[in-house]
Amino acid sequence: MPRLLPLLALCALSACKGDDEGPKIEPPFCFTMSDADSFELVAYDDDPSSGRIEGRLVTDESADVHDPQLVAFVAYTLTNLDVGGSPQLGETDIEGKLFERVGAGNWQLQLSAAKGAFDCENSVDVVVEAGQQTNLCVDVACE
Repeated sequence: MPRLLPLLALCALSACKGDDEGPKIEPPFCFTMSDADSFELVAYDDDPSSGRIEGRLVTDESADVHDPQLVAFVAYTLTNLDVGGSPQLGETDIEGKLFERVGAGNWQLQLSAAKGAFDCENSVDVVVEAGQQTNLCVDVACE
């Protein structure tokens, strides 16, 4: 039995290496820059008139797409494009996330921040459907 344990450990280690022929695992939504300025809709609740936005900022100005030096505490304005009204103002959290419960319709998210030597601004249109959560991934667009 003692000789079997090293063999099992060796098999387990070789399985961890992976190979190019195996199935590729996609990273979760908004963990690469390829998801920037896009969204996905997922079921949330049964509210007939409103939905939820869960957004996350990303950046290509750092090796870490979620670098808190660039995505944390970014001011945003959320404006309803269908009916207007007063925009919602907020700021992303320490992880560059934002959470808003809003009415169904078309919205525009505008970002603005000064981060060290960078000026960061972006604007994206967002679709919110009743009873759905819009997972939003936005490039903070620092230059």
